[in-house]
Amino acid sequence: MKWRFLVSGKLSPAENMAIDEAIFGSIQDGRSLPTIRFYRWEPSTVSCGYNQEVAKEVDFMALEKYELGFVRRPTGGRLVLHDDEVTYSVISPASGRLSGNVTESYSEISLALAAGLKKMGIDVDFEKGNLSSEHQRQAANPCFTSSSRYELSYKRKKIVGSAQVRKNGCLLQHGSILLNYGQSKLAKILPGLTDEQKERMAKYLKRKTIGINEILNMPISYKTAVNYLIEGFKENWINDEFEIHENLEVHELDIAEKLRISKYLTDEWNHKK
Repeated sequence: MKWRFLVSGKLSPAENMAIDEAIFGSIQDGRSLPTIRFYRWEPSTVSCGYNQEVAKEVDFMALEKYELGFVRRPTGGRLVLHDDEVTYSVISPASGRLSGNVTESYSEISLALAAGLKKMGIDVDFEKGNLSSEHQRQAANPCFTSSSRYELSYKRKKIVGSAQVRKNGCLLQHGSILLNYGQSKLAKILPGLTDEQKERMAKYLKRKTIGINEILNMPISYKTAVNYLIEGFKENWINDEFEIHENLEVHELDIAEKLRISKYLTDEWNHKK
């Protein structure tokens, strides 16, 4: 299988989700190569899963106070703070390397991510949990409070959180690889909690999550972390071909811009529940 790597700079919440969806649609149409993309966020952003009721999940006054962006993802899962992290997306036909069910493709991608983390000096564990749909939809229940099957943790602290959607025989999986912090800041924007409850939630999230540079003796940069992760994919998917592309295709850029304006910047999408 032939893949392309794309490494984006810091982009807005709407841009990041629009690009992922544009590539996803183009792969469904047979116009784009299977893609592994790494990216960042400007500003730091809170994203919610496709099925979440945002009024139960997010205090928007607090979001404004802390100058955080907001966007709804096309994938499922729960609330995530995208702060100082490496975000990845794997967008591909659900065949070849990623054939099989959701759990099997999760496992395959997690093995590649784990290989990249190992190159940094971090040996991760594979979680055996399997969150129910009901649990994942609970209000004020951030993504990093629990682990789904084949997500990655370090000494029982979650370091990677991911979500996947499938359509027309293709999949889009994206997720957060924590770099410098856990998810404790997320407690500040949860609605309906007293200051004491927010403090308890922040401490809980600090116990449950960990960033790459909280583990390593010598901190690494975003760019270095991405290079290690790329090597992890190459090493683990040894029979596949890879090439690095600097930019999106013209048709992908056009689709992404339309999606950014018509979907990911709108209240109709972001606040639809």
